[in-house]
Amino acid sequence: MMSRAPLVAAFGLALAGAGYQQLGPPPASVRLEVTTEPRLPARIYLFKNKSPFRLFPVQAVLPIKSDTFYRDRLWKDTADPGVMEVIANDEFHYILLKGHATFHLPPGSYRMEAYRGMFYTPAIVEFELRPGETHKLALPLKAWAKPEQWLSADDHIHLTRARAEDPVYLGWLEAEDLNVANFLQLERQVDAAPQYAFGRGGQSARGGYTIRPGQESRNEFYGHILMLGVNELIRPMSTGAMYANTPESYPHMTRLFELGRKAGGTLGYAHFRPNRARSTVLMDLALGKIDFVEMFQFGVLTTTDWYELLNAGFRVTGVAGSDFPVPLNQRKPWPRWLPLLGPERALVRARAGADPYETWAAGVRAGEVVVTNGPLVEVSVDQRTGAAQASASFFRPIESIEIISNGEVIASARGDGSRTTLSVSGQVPLGESCWVAARTVARKLEGEPDIQAHTSPVYMLRENRPVHVASARRALADRWRGELAWLRSAGLVFGSEARVREFFDLGERALATLDNAPK
Repeated sequence: MMSRAPLVAAFGLALAGAGYQQLGPPPASVRLEVTTEPRLPARIYLFKNKSPFRLFPVQAVLPIKSDTFYRDRLWKDTADPGVMEVIANDEFHYILLKGHATFHLPPGSYRMEAYRGMFYTPAIVEFELRPGETHKLALPLKAWAKPEQWLSADDHIHLTRARAEDPVYLGWLEAEDLNVANFLQLERQVDAAPQYAFGRGGQSARGGYTIRPGQESRNEFYGHILMLGVNELIRPMSTGAMYANTPESYPHMTRLFELGRKAGGTLGYAHFRPNRARSTVLMDLALGKIDFVEMFQFGVLTTTDWYELLNAGFRVTGVAGSDFPVPLNQRKPWPRWLPLLGPERALVRARAGADPYETWAAGVRAGEVVVTNGPLVEVSVDQRTGAAQASASFFRPIESIEIISNGEVIASARGDGSRTTLSVSGQVPLGESCWVAARTVARKLEGEPDIQAHTSPVYMLRENRPVHVASARRALADRWRGELAWLRSAGLVFGSEARVREFFDLGERALATLDNAPK
């Protein structure tokens, strides 16, 4: 007897074929041939009489129902689809996987928009379709920056993936101009967003675009952590009654990070934002277990809390990640400028001929990242004189640029409402060790989050002494002291007294580190 799962899959494929292949062109439809120039994959939208209109035909469909299990599957009626439709929150996004496609539409007045990542100016073209004609439509995609100089990444994507789906997903990455996509498996009582393999065996790459599997591990008391690029899946993925099938909150995140490091992972905390829930991020930061915090997500750039970590003497990289597909349910209509994958991105400098993922991960560990949801910003500092320079660019007007040192603005410039580039110079105080970074804000459209970018810090260390703003160090120590006291009273289940002692001994060691000046 045939099992239910193959029957369901067979029915779904038959349904997809009936819907997209066997119907043929609608009666009285007009043939529309769409090509991007140059011919590059892109994300496109169609409007008829100023209202969204669906494209026909498509050869692949990804219907997304954002829940806590991330089991959405890609459907396709050919091994090599040209167009994928992403359906989420009752909105329709079209991925032109090959930069060219033919559609059949009723006559009328239309507008088509094309988007490709963050380094290309969107193409918007209005046109008329008349009965009986074949209409050829060119969508010009012009780069306003030099995309080949950068690797852009989203550190936090949850999509179930089979090996046979990789070509479509890689085409999607290219359409969004997202060089590195970290596909993360996780757990909520059962495995979610499962990956078919880990390490290089689970990595898929084509033409400068790479999918690398990793994992998100979660606990209701410790928070959510990311282990990117690990060579193997580390279990238990999650602990505690909320996420796992046991009440035990062991192994704690410090132990998971140690396993993740042995597995070659780049490690950090997800969802680093103000008013975050319970978290052991300060413990693992003080113990030297993490490389990054996820500070740009859901359109929010968490600078104040990150500056506090830097001022306290911790070199921790700020990165960006979407937690896809969660954002698709947070904004309606979706701001079309923002890519679906990588609406906030962590950029590192590209290296010719090098593996994109390995280059990007090394840049994160080295603290050489720019986070952005649009503009590009860079900063340089003369270590001898303290002269600092920063520049910003975008295809829209730049509104402001600032140079920051130890959390304080030391130089700034305002745009004039039309300039798409802006620069500023400043002098860094030479007395004490400090960090220097730049940030910029560009014009945003209605419904968009703030459009902004921020560099990683450049360090100016006097006599090799680390940065130390005493008030920031005290604030972190006091916060962790309170968090540790709460954890002692929270009734955590560890499974043995030895594990209890292990966790709280590490917690006290972290507190002692925070109570003292950085070394």
